[in-house]
Amino acid sequence: MKKYVPLVIVFLAFAKAETLRAQNDIEVVLEDLLVYLDGYIEPAAEASVTQAGAAWYYSAKALPKFKTSIGLHANALVAPEKKQFFTVNNDQFNNLRIRGGTEAKIPTALGPEQRTFFDFTVEGEEYELQVFEGISSEVLGHPFLQANVGLWAETELLVRFAPKITLDKSNFSLYGIGLKHNLSQYFFGSHRDFELAVLANYSLFDFNLIFDPYTIESNQGTALTTIDGALIDSHAVIVQLIASKEYNNWTFSSGVGYTNSWIDYRLTGSEGTFLNLFNEVLVALGETKQSYRFDLGATYNWNKWSVTSQLSVAHYANLSLGGVYKIN
Repeated sequence: MKKYVPLVIVFLAFAKAETLRAQNDIEVVLEDLLVYLDGYIEPAAEASVTQAGAAWYYSAKALPKFKTSIGLHANALVAPEKKQFFTVNNDQFNNLRIRGGTEAKIPTALGPEQRTFFDFTVEGEEYELQVFEGISSEVLGHPFLQANVGLWAETELLVRFAPKITLDKSNFSLYGIGLKHNLSQYFFGSHRDFELAVLANYSLFDFNLIFDPYTIESNQGTALTTIDGALIDSHAVIVQLIASKEYNNWTFSSGVGYTNSWIDYRLTGSEGTFLNLFNEVLVALGETKQSYRFDLGATYNWNKWSVTSQLSVAHYANLSLGGVYKIN
């Protein structure tokens, strides 16, 4: 029996080496896919941050205590072509290779479907992955509701909600809460030529991309996983200094803001080791990023109604239009 022991040891050592090689191959592939996905989702994350921070106000003046208003607004953002595509080359990857060339222009999450493939190797087997499709829309638009309630000390509570909006097979929704506090009361008392306020808000932009299922499999039929979608939760905390001036029935406003944003990103599909590892690696994309924004708006007021417009510039330019009704 003892003469078989060395053979068993050699077999176990070989099996362990093969397992480690497979793990190493998969780790390298996951690192390469992280590079790809960073370019894929960043434009969508920037668009969601731009829209999530738009049209929170049309005046720096606060509603009187316990007075309320409700508004129906719509955002429209144009995604230029440079945000719908990005370029990758083989020098960026250790295992992935672009099929048919060394460089490719491929779609972001805002772009169209495209039949470009990556090839890679795990345990000597060749696998392929088609680049993910996007929402294929140059204009991102959605309606949302916002309610404002006047509180104490010239402060307002703001709550907003956007229902699930469908674009092609994908959908998104928006939730937010904020506080606006008037600063003019400390400098000008009740006689004010203009209004000055600080506004802080938090927004969650829930973006669900749904793909035609992609099976990552080898040329020998070995499947690593099937991917059928991506869940992108974009979080943004924005602090703005805003000013407004009333002239007859008009209110003109502007603001500058600072944004901290981060994303939670997860792929969906067939559960398994590869997809679980993939999603663990994607945590690296959730780092906090900083940006600035600028708003310029004009509002026409008539009795209890206000018709508002605002141009916001952050990563993109976004136009918001809406109607606000003061309930009491």
